[in-house]
Order: sequence, then C-alpha cells, then structure tokens
Amino acid sequence: FFRDIQAKMDAISLVLKEIIPGLTINLKKLSTSLNKRGEEIVKAEIIAKRANIEIPLRYESDGVKKLVSILYLVACYNRESYCLVVDELDSGIYEYLLGECLEVMQDKAKGQLIFTSHNLRALEVLNNKDIMFTTTNENNRYIRFKNVKANNNFRDVYFHDILLGGQNECIYEATNPYMIARAFRLAGDENAE
Repeated sequence: FFRDIQAKMDAISLVLKEIIPGLTINLKKLSTSLNKRGEEIVKAEIIAKRANIEIPLRYESDGVKKLVSILYLVACYNRESYCLVVDELDSGIYEYLLGECLEVMQDKAKGQLIFTSHNLRALEVLNNKDIMFTTTNENNRYIRFKNVKANNNFRDVYFHDILLGGQNECIYEATNPYMIARAFRLAGDENAE
C-alpha cells in the first residue's frame, strides 16, 4: 500500500512541478512496526520539496495544499468516465494560475469538471456556454446567461447585468454602499446603543 501511494505522489509531482515550478511532493517513511498479525505497518508523511529543502506538506500555504488536494484533475484530464466536483476551486489559488489550469482542462480534458468559484477569472477563460450562475430566486437557482456575444468580455457582461439587470433572474441582491458604510461606522461607535 505504501508503494502504491508513493507512486501516486510521483504522478502528482509531475503535474505539480509544472504548476508551481520546482515544487514536488513525496511520501517519506517515518517508521515501521509490525501489527499483531506480523504485517508491516508504515508511518509516513507527505513532504513538499523545493530546491533541496524538504518540509512537511502540512506547513505549506493553503493554496499549495489546495492544489495538491485537487490534483485529482489528473484523473479527470485522462479519463472520459471521470467527473470531478470541487467546491470553491479557487480558494487559495493565485488567480492567473487558476485561469491557466481551467484553460488546459477545457481544451484537453476527457472527463468532466464541475466546480464552484467566487473568482471571476473563470469568466475570462471558459466558454460562456459552460458556465452557470446562481440566482436569488430559490425556485430557479441556476441559469446560463443570455445575450452574450462571442466578442463580449464575459466578466464585464456579468458586472453590467448585476448593476443594470438583463437576465431573466436576479443574480445579485442589491446592496447600498452608503448603508454598509453607515453600519460600519455605527458598529465602531462605542457610544452607540
């Protein structure tokens, strides 16, 4: 089992070092013991390595850990029968790198990737027919945008439609920046009741 996981780490490192230049991961054997049936038990830890410096993966940034955890993208990229679902794919990942990965997946992946994101970089790199938005209408939660032309900047269309409407459903419940500022001021006023 240890060797199988070590082989998976090697495969992940092939991709990881291209996404984050010079970074690889491996499985480091910390100790071995025998269980009561005489089978070998291996205690191991995932190690991140850059420029001959090794540290436990748990001490890496959240973004690096997120990238390692979603490198199931390898299976999604290579297998037609694979569907990977990731909540908040963008969490902790540099915006430009997110776009690079999404472009590669869109252009060449055999499987299907379904994800949520708060980062709007996806709007700049993905085909608008492949993007769905949540709405404020609980009876019609997901829509595709209408009236998006090939030469439109989808990110600009998104902001335009938040401000001025243009879709069949509301995609953002309007807020008032003056009321937000007032709330901040009142919350910080020690004399307010």
